[in-house]
Amino acid sequence: MASGSLITNSDLSSLRDKMNTILNGTGVHGGYNQSHTVAANPSASDTIDDAYHDSLYSAAAKISNYYNITNPFTAVDAGTTIDWTHYGSVAGSFITSIDTRFDAPWSYTDWDTSVASEVSETAANWNGTRTQIIRVEWADVNTMNAWFSAGGELRVSASHNDTTSNQQGTSWEQLTGEMGTFTYSVRPEDTSNVDSRTRYKHSDLTGSYVVHKKEIADDSDYSANYIQVSAYVTGSQIYIKTELADAHVARSGSGSGYGGAWSWTGADTVPGTSTVTLTSKKLSNAADSVNLTNPTYTVTDSL
Repeated sequence: MASGSLITNSDLSSLRDKMNTILNGTGVHGGYNQSHTVAANPSASDTIDDAYHDSLYSAAAKISNYYNITNPFTAVDAGTTIDWTHYGSVAGSFITSIDTRFDAPWSYTDWDTSVASEVSETAANWNGTRTQIIRVEWADVNTMNAWFSAGGELRVSASHNDTTSNQQGTSWEQLTGEMGTFTYSVRPEDTSNVDSRTRYKHSDLTGSYVVHKKEIADDSDYSANYIQVSAYVTGSQIYIKTELADAHVARSGSGSGYGGAWSWTGADTVPGTSTVTLTSKKLSNAADSVNLTNPTYTVTDSL
């Protein structure tokens, strides 16, 4: 609390330290790596003047702009000693507000971010296995970690459209529909079951491909078919691989009759069009807000 009508360094230190961590921290879910100067906490007996408060105000403004919330603090005139009316009881609630948002960025949709389709590819009337690999690359590891900390997400989805009502086409519509949207982000995985899992934490990726999501066809005639998503990380690059496997073997038969021996093999083509899309939730990089260079996307293996 304030001492009389004046604010002590202990009143402001928690606010200062929390904002400095959010803005300038590094590492996995460690901060936004902004290199934004937040003045050091005053020493005991120092006067807390307008320069220190303005530094806090600037940091609060940057965070507020990114989170799309109100900055509760006000600027003060040069030479003014900060009193309780400038700091007020709002500091505690502001710390709680920004801390809650920082801890769970996946819970908010109104930040200074946008959702964009980064890569979308199609395959029509296909069979065998179709594979798409996308390299997602950040400037460096600190930028990658900060991007995810700030709520960045990589979302993989698929769809299939068959207008012929063919059994195999219908099966692939079921497969892609059940896959839904699979997300790589800073949020921990929801389950270890690759069938029901919907998300995976980026920092849990390893240096080789691991299947994180897999859906198998419900139709018993096509139960060998599946769609799966796997990924690995190397430095500041994440490779995301999506595989559509039509492992079903066409039916066949043979026999003999009046005309001699005969045989037949059924069709084994997936009718219609399959689509695989990588979408990102990325920073809008507006002025006076948190800014980070968004990653680039390169298709190394086309669907």
